[in-house]
Amino acid sequence: MIALRVDCRLVFCVGVGGVGKTTFAAALGLQEACAGRSVLVLTADPARRLADALGLYGLRDVPSTIPLPDGVEGGELHAAMLETKASADAIIRRAAKDETRAQRVFENKIYQAFSNTLARSHAYAAMERVHEAIHDPRYDLVIVDTPPAQSAIEILEAPARLVRFLDQRVVRWFLQPLEESDDSPRLRGGALTRRLLSTIAGESLVTALTDFLSEMAFLREGFSERARDVRDTMRSSDTEFILVSSADSMGVEAARSVADEVALRGFSLGHVVFNRAFIPGVEVTDVADGRYPPALAELAPTLDRMRRSVADEQIRKRTVIERFCRAQSHGIWVLPEATRPLGSRSGLFAWISAGRSVRPLA
Repeated sequence: MIALRVDCRLVFCVGVGGVGKTTFAAALGLQEACAGRSVLVLTADPARRLADALGLYGLRDVPSTIPLPDGVEGGELHAAMLETKASADAIIRRAAKDETRAQRVFENKIYQAFSNTLARSHAYAAMERVHEAIHDPRYDLVIVDTPPAQSAIEILEAPARLVRFLDQRVVRWFLQPLEESDDSPRLRGGALTRRLLSTIAGESLVTALTDFLSEMAFLREGFSERARDVRDTMRSSDTEFILVSSADSMGVEAARSVADEVALRGFSLGHVVFNRAFIPGVEVTDVADGRYPPALAELAPTLDRMRRSVADEQIRKRTVIERFCRAQSHGIWVLPEATRPLGSRSGLFAWISAGRSVRPLA
């Protein structure tokens, strides 16, 4: 069973697409809830697979309470799906502290495009939701299911990028009126840019952009403070990064790349989990001819070849995982092929409980 530190309060699950990352995040949250913690699993993956993993028909931006498996008495499990527009509106309303000011932002055409369509707005919204969740006294643990690798890096970089974007000097450069007495070429360049954009795109668009930046400049202090808080939390000892990967050679190569990206940004990778690494009940050393009932005697050669093929595949997976271990210092875990559908909470719990430690974290 995957072991988190008892003082861990925030987990980021990262990895490429199609390796079972969302299923793992759901199962980890369920495991910790069954152990007595109050857990929020927040998916920032636009593919929206978390509801399927938990056996639900749908999730919303507002956290839902998820029942634990029958007969299990533990903590609480909550889950939410990040909806960029709803989260962005909540961010503005909370930061503005004034409904009139918030409405001006909501009605701005640039904000409407930003909150609905721009890819990076999803990363900013995720960052703000993480900040809100880790400061919510209802939760002992927050697990963030990130999108596939490149989008996950966007989310990991969002706090620092948001601070840079809202830097007062950048905003002042664009908002500087042409008639200002400051004749600095840098400042006058902003006014000239506005004039050029007005000619090309029209005054209404430039006005909307200027109004948007003006409001964002006003909100900068709160945004920047929260972004720094999330950035510091992501680097603190209370946070764990878990890399989820497939167990084949291509998956391991992708895992190395993601691990390097995480380390490059100053985050500490605590565990690597290889999914579908073995089949329960099939040992790699059990390759001798089997004994079958008389009714299956004619199929014995075929069944033996299948058994050997499965065992050989598990040997290959074990070999690439061991090779990965030699170059890493993280805790390494393997999860089995699922023996029953995982679209139920009892199935999820049984699946993650079957996980094995290849090398515990030192």
